[in-house]
Amino acid sequence: MENRLEEFKTYLFDKERSINTVDSYARSVGVYFKRYDEVNKRNMMEFKQWQIEQWKPRTAAIRCISMNVYCDFIGHPEYKVKNVKVHNRTTLENVITMEEYQYFLECLKADGNDKLYYMIKFMAATGCRASELVRLEKKSLKTGEQALWTKGKVRKILIPCNLISESKYYFAEVESRYLFPNRYGEQMTTRGVSQQMKKYGRRYGIRDEVLHPHSFRHLFAIQFLEKNKNIALLADIMGHENMNTTAIYLRLSAEEQKKQIDNTVNW
Repeated sequence: MENRLEEFKTYLFDKERSINTVDSYARSVGVYFKRYDEVNKRNMMEFKQWQIEQWKPRTAAIRCISMNVYCDFIGHPEYKVKNVKVHNRTTLENVITMEEYQYFLECLKADGNDKLYYMIKFMAATGCRASELVRLEKKSLKTGEQALWTKGKVRKILIPCNLISESKYYFAEVESRYLFPNRYGEQMTTRGVSQQMKKYGRRYGIRDEVLHPHSFRHLFAIQFLEKNKNIALLADIMGHENMNTTAIYLRLSAEEQKKQIDNTVNW
């Protein structure tokens, strides 16, 4: 089975899927084969039902998509099942506030943790994903941008000049091609980014639910729209193909909606 999984990974790489997608699909196939010995229509239908009953819709959807791709890989597209429908979010939850963000930075600065300080600041000031942050190179500081292959297309990360000016002395001491390398000077993992964020965020008493890399990407989008209403520009910066994805940043969270109702309705 291990050899088959490696062949499947090669198949996905040949189709130019991202590393994260390849790993995710391979894990899903591994989950399937822990329960079933072979791939057929009956097993695929049972697998889909099992996923729907036991896991969150997004997890079930990813695993079914992964197995459908695997069916194509083994030459049996007739075994594929219909994708699990996942309702799009209409509100944005669990986003770090500006107060929490600034407090986080102040604590990191006071502790002399410059690496995590700039990791968080780069995510909040560029809107990049953790998978993109770890690939940013020092050469991007000269041009203020870096093109990265992500989610099946080339995306340009733009770095504000004031952030480059503030961080230049820190990065002058970094002996690696990457802005945020691991201890060996190689590319850091996204898991490493998340672990550092949670470790120090919990130490400073920041809400656990906002201690994830995407929280700072969301913060960037919200703050951008407060100062610049050009949603088309934001969609381009965020790398969104669909404007509806970007429009979520115009909507209030469920908690904020309730607060607005309580303050408004008095009839």
